[in-house]
Amino acid sequence: MELVSWPMVLILMGVGVGVGFISGLMGIAGGVILIPALLKIQSLMGGIPPDTAVKVAFGTSLLTAVLTTSSGTWQHNRENNVCWHDAMALSLSGIAGALVGSTISSYLSGAVLKPLFGAAVLAVAVILALRSEAKGNIRCEKHPVGGIIAVGGLIGTFSALVGIGGGIMLMPFLTLVLGYSPHRAVGTSGAVIPLVALSGAIGYIAHGWGKPGLLPFSTGYVNFFFVLCVSVSSMLTAPLGARAGAKLHGRWLNRLFAALLVLVALKMFDF
Repeated sequence: MELVSWPMVLILMGVGVGVGFISGLMGIAGGVILIPALLKIQSLMGGIPPDTAVKVAFGTSLLTAVLTTSSGTWQHNRENNVCWHDAMALSLSGIAGALVGSTISSYLSGAVLKPLFGAAVLAVAVILALRSEAKGNIRCEKHPVGGIIAVGGLIGTFSALVGIGGGIMLMPFLTLVLGYSPHRAVGTSGAVIPLVALSGAIGYIAHGWGKPGLLPFSTGYVNFFFVLCVSVSSMLTAPLGARAGAKLHGRWLNRLFAALLVLVALKMFDF
């Protein structure tokens, strides 16, 4: 399959539709959908070293997340579902953490990164599936900035390490630790992701600069052709997912999220 072709464009835009909707619905970057899709696409194209394919999937996913979640956050903010005090504290430390995570990733092989990604996703799925049905705080409450910053740095590091914007870790932290309602957690998570994901993407660009085996239109470990094709449709469907999420009961939102993560985790373990 050729990179620049109408079938490829249509496939990537189709993936973008799902990525955008899931991103807006659940407050995540969509990497849990995009990364497996990009790995499959690169394997079908052939000739791409496995380690390079994994890191390109991670870096491209992060840059796509910047555009996708930004459009979804706009809708969540209109629904008054973003707590900006906590979002900014998490973002500032997450930026530094993401640079660290992308640096660590550049020294690891794809054989290590894929199961690491799967294990992280599966752990979060279990936590969400077993969480209580408490409604959480309806109003935004200020929390100790020091603790928020520390957690943001850790989330930023691990999210960039496995190529995701951080939503799969932000959601459990916001709901289980800070007591956010599911809808407010989705909105706040979506507001944190753009800056953290951008920082991680810059790290993947820097560490992949000049590496052999990269596809055309790649800068480091980010392929801008993939980013463009996916983002065109994901930016349109993210607000739709956000509107749907505002109407969905929080219990079902968590269960849906957990089921999706289990499927993705199993795929990363080659089940």
